[in-house]
Amino acid sequence: MTIKIMSEEALIEDWPNLITMEEKGYPINHAQFYVKYIGDIPVGHICYKDMGNWHFIGNSYVKEEYRGQGVYDELMCKRNSDLSDKNKIAMLIPIENSQLEKLETRIKNRNYIKVNTFLDVYGIMSFLDYFKFRKQNMWLLKCQLNKERMAGIGVIGGRLKLKQRH
Repeated sequence: MTIKIMSEEALIEDWPNLITMEEKGYPINHAQFYVKYIGDIPVGHICYKDMGNWHFIGNSYVKEEYRGQGVYDELMCKRNSDLSDKNKIAMLIPIENSQLEKLETRIKNRNYIKVNTFLDVYGIMSFLDYFKFRKQNMWLLKCQLNKERMAGIGVIGGRLKLKQRH
């Protein structure tokens, strides 16, 4: 069992009947996919795209016969760990038998907050990006500063200030 990172084009070679991001209705192209393989068989994927100040995340799928076995959680944990440096904006577009309410509950339980207005993503996402994606069901996961990043930041009078390095 391995997790590989690849383009959608490369994934289609191993998963010929893959429903592409465009077919699902995502307004994003050229994302990178985390793909869980069991042997030579891809059983689930989750993707991201670096958007500058934030990461687009979404387009998750686990083959029905592998659901309930932790595939999604493993992929999500790996991706979020690798991408801990930026805020993440998830877009939920349910397909097949997926129910939006279940997806929303799952994402709420992982500390994402619903994006209702531009003010929810102000300072993270440009207004042009917000306008482009506003019709999607968007959720925000704010990045958590890791210890290395926190070592270079100090808080003075309630404001963040970079520490001087000698």
